[in-house]
Amino acid sequence: MHALFKADSVFAYDIFYLYIRLLNLPGMKILLKRSDTENYTKLVYEQLAVIILFCMTATSSHAKFTVFDLEESHNNQEILLLLLNYIKSDFESDLSSNYTHTTQLILTFLWSYSDKTIVVPNLIKTGYPEAILKWLTIVDSQDKPCNSYEFIRAKKYLKSNAIHAFISIIHNTSRHDDGITVLNSLEAISVIKKVQNSTTNPTINLLCSMSLALLLTPKQIKNDRKRMNNVLDQLLKSVSDASKSEDYKDGGFHISEPLVVFVKLFNDDRALDYILQHAQVELDASSTVDFFIELLLKFNSVVKNEKDPLKQLTCTAVVNILWSISFQEHNQYKRQLKNNQKLCKLLEELFNNTSSLNDSTQYVPKYIENIQTAAVGILLNLNEGSAGDALVSQSKISIADNMSKSNSKPMIMISYSHDDKVLCYQLEEELKRTELYDVWIDKNYCTTGDSWERIADGIKQAHVVLCLITKNYTSKSVRREVIYAIDKLEKTLLPVFILKPDVPSWLEIRTCDLTHIRFTDEDKFEQTKITKLMETLQQLISGSSSENNSPPVHHELPILTTQARHDEPLPSTTKILLRKSIISWDKADIKQWFNENEIMIELYSICQFIDGSELLSFAKVLQDDEKVQYKSYAEEFSKRYNGKSLLLHQFNKFANCLRKLIEENSKQTAPIQLNTKRTEGKSQTCEIL
Repeated sequence: MHALFKADSVFAYDIFYLYIRLLNLPGMKILLKRSDTENYTKLVYEQLAVIILFCMTATSSHAKFTVFDLEESHNNQEILLLLLNYIKSDFESDLSSNYTHTTQLILTFLWSYSDKTIVVPNLIKTGYPEAILKWLTIVDSQDKPCNSYEFIRAKKYLKSNAIHAFISIIHNTSRHDDGITVLNSLEAISVIKKVQNSTTNPTINLLCSMSLALLLTPKQIKNDRKRMNNVLDQLLKSVSDASKSEDYKDGGFHISEPLVVFVKLFNDDRALDYILQHAQVELDASSTVDFFIELLLKFNSVVKNEKDPLKQLTCTAVVNILWSISFQEHNQYKRQLKNNQKLCKLLEELFNNTSSLNDSTQYVPKYIENIQTAAVGILLNLNEGSAGDALVSQSKISIADNMSKSNSKPMIMISYSHDDKVLCYQLEEELKRTELYDVWIDKNYCTTGDSWERIADGIKQAHVVLCLITKNYTSKSVRREVIYAIDKLEKTLLPVFILKPDVPSWLEIRTCDLTHIRFTDEDKFEQTKITKLMETLQQLISGSSSENNSPPVHHELPILTTQARHDEPLPSTTKILLRKSIISWDKADIKQWFNENEIMIELYSICQFIDGSELLSFAKVLQDDEKVQYKSYAEEFSKRYNGKSLLLHQFNKFANCLRKLIEENSKQTAPIQLNTKRTEGKSQTCEIL
């Protein structure tokens, strides 16, 4: 039967709704409502229910559902409510003989149905998340003593099966954006952790891990690093094992499931750094980066020949993962991506392909960008900005064609998460009301396809890029916008914070020294802050903020009150700076060197070098025992910045720049020969600060 439905998904879909209609018959409704009826009649309908539920499970596994299946006309929600009420009494009483065969089949069906993420809203509307969390708590805690050995064994079997089904449905629910919202509102995390702590079943353990990874916020993940490192190892092993299987499954999990979780987790650079450098999993590849590259190339060849939505999702997820890797400052990762000719060719094909690989029947969560957007993002990062110019030049529609006739007004570009579009539109109206600015937001200029060319054009023409920063401002798309605006174009950025979001490290580094505005109401903008926002914009646009030496004005305290502040960006280049002898550098020159090489300003704050001689002395010490120095600085970094981690690739960038500085100094002052063969022992002039 499964082979028949697998071969014809349309037939499976039609048969599924045939059985839905059968469950809607008066006699079946009486059974599902547990209404009193004659034993013979009840027996007949129970047997019929067994057949119907078995077939519904088989058909739902292979039917291709769409958003149209969320409509009430299909009677899905009515039937789901009947099934919910039928099993309710079994799990809100002692787990015993009341756990009927019909209930087991209903759970199996719900497990299969919820695996089709696109129809999860039907389960949410009918109250399944709340009910299942309640039952999960009850069943997990049922452990009453009993004299009958057979009863104890049967009860443990039923309990294990019920928990497995429940946690699977919870996991499937967490794969939907609406499911994450609902489960977090029901405090599902604490329930899942209790189940994980009490289980010895490795499959249930992995289900709990994936659910937690999807539900936890970046801040919660950061505060539970040990648990999350274990989760990352579990996920990588699952992906590795599934990649070796003919059906791309590991313990019942399709490879796309852990990969999708990775995409969400890798918005945090710490999680990605762990996987790339510290994961306790052996892979059949020379490195973790190569493993993901090979996985993409393998699945792309499969997708070209068959339209399997799960395999298409796998491709999309891996491209998103490679996009996250391409953001890393570690040059080794970029070289690995850039030097793989097959990968670069594939990315170019994806960029030029106007048709999406995503299937409309496969739900894709909002934290996963479409495959073309992700491919463009990788190309931009690998070409260090040159790709940006090439891609932008392909844009046939200019901002000027869509702007108002008056081109004398300064333009404000708003960068925001689409989860905050209501706030963004409110801010747009406030800015337009002044009649002082033209406002650029993507909804007015990006209507079809990948919008990066037009967004980049908007950033180029903006006088100020205003970043609307909330807890949702974490995606790779907004990261690309900020990096392009600051690192590539050196645009004026004005962060506008809503409440006190947990800011990602890549954003924290770039905004900690900037003038910013903070609103304390997440539903509307306070008028006093709007006034301050307008004043700040006027100052930034007129240049008055850079014409005096007064420090930036901050409305509300910044998120990182302990961090050192950057100076305003300096116009000088490294070549101009190196016209001076490095030994003669003063503190201002050293700070300029940190800024130009994009070295973490926190490291400058820790070192506090007085002059160039001291900087060069430290560079030589670092060459002798880099590992020891990294450990020392990582400890100091953690103390100063509230437990934050100094990632290895961040310190390596600092070390690489120091090595280049020694080489440059050797060219400037040949007699000093700081980079020649060293004498035994460390220089007595070197001091670690």
